[in-house]
Amino acid sequence: MDIGNPKNNYTYYEGYDGEPEIVIEAENTDMQILHIWDGYLDDILREPNLDGNGWLGFTRDYHQCEGAFGDDSVGVITDLPEYLDDLKLYADRKFDYDDTKDVYNLLYSWLEDAIKNGCEKIIIKVI
Repeated sequence: MDIGNPKNNYTYYEGYDGEPEIVIEAENTDMQILHIWDGYLDDILREPNLDGNGWLGFTRDYHQCEGAFGDDSVGVITDLPEYLDDLKLYADRKFDYDDTKDVYNLLYSWLEDAIKNGCEKIIIKVI
């Protein structure tokens, strides 16, 4: 764990050492690398919309065990607006953990910044 590097943001993984960790990194940028306890992401994505229109972004990857949430534990995102649109669906959700709303806001604003900065690829790892 490279906690001393200011580029790494462990705020929402501290205290969860040894539990599954989601690492989100924008390729070829100076953006922070997010380290998030998987329980927060589960809290955001649980109980997805079941209207039959299909899932997008994180919801699809998470619930269909694709990308980083599949066997390889690494995924590459190239359609950032799709993932941002997916997160919008959870904006008004009530979460179980006190910090989940902060994690949601961080992830949402981080994706917005990645798009604004012209990021073309995000790497997600589940460790």
